[in-house]
Amino acid sequence: MLINGREIAAGIAEDLQIKIAELKQHEIIAKLAVALVGKDLGSEKYVEQKVKLGLRLGIKVAVSRLENSAKTESLISLVNWWNKDPAIHGIIIQRPIPLKIESNELNNLPARKKDVDGFHPQSLFDPPIVLAVMKILENIYRLSHDNNDLLKWLAEKKILIIGRGETAGRPIAKYLTKNKLPFTVAHSGTGDLKQLTLTSDIIISAVGKPNIVRHDMISEKTVLIGVGLHPENDHLATDYNQEEIAGKALFYTPVPGGVGPVNVAMLMENVIIAAEKSIQR
Repeated sequence: MLINGREIAAGIAEDLQIKIAELKQHEIIAKLAVALVGKDLGSEKYVEQKVKLGLRLGIKVAVSRLENSAKTESLISLVNWWNKDPAIHGIIIQRPIPLKIESNELNNLPARKKDVDGFHPQSLFDPPIVLAVMKILENIYRLSHDNNDLLKWLAEKKILIIGRGETAGRPIAKYLTKNKLPFTVAHSGTGDLKQLTLTSDIIISAVGKPNIVRHDMISEKTVLIGVGLHPENDHLATDYNQEEIAGKALFYTPVPGGVGPVNVAMLMENVIIAAEKSIQR
């Protein structure tokens, strides 16, 4: 069964409208600043979604574009300026970044109270991609349960994360560990990936390459969540052939309209939370 991420995102947006109205009573309009470096297709698409949802919700989204040839100092200076601006509640540096800067330094650039992407080592926020995966799993869980025991349900499942990149696989693994949920991580050095996928209840594929998960690698009970994206004929595709998977997986997320819209909605929720915290300060 296809999981409609757009419907899930619409439900999140509806809830956010209430919080946005409450912020306006305090004369606060939530604002997100985005640094976009270069012309990566995936980055362009995601930033476009953020701008569109921001407009619909009434959240200001300011995008600053830097060329591939930009100096690292330009990005640092830009983010430092945003850190000092009280009107900006959230900051994201859209990955990947084609500049020469260490991952550690990049993660530490946004102030922790504004790091709505959750990369800062002491960030106040969980990464939106992690929250999106959990929200999708919650929706699957609620199709057959009427209680709030999502974590207990997940603890009984065999969860497999494919990929350990810093933007998806690693933060998802970190979140599951924090919540004491057992899981397995597979990567390029993993021997028998097919054996792992066939014995897993939930597969979170976060690689960004074609045919990582094939139809013969899953069962009729598999929940397959596609986080990884790669360019294919001027559009984005996920780690599996959706037509082949559709007839077999118990649940799966498509592209477009799967994890992406939920990811953006959860980002906006983090921005709203950051704006709410600014009132408390």
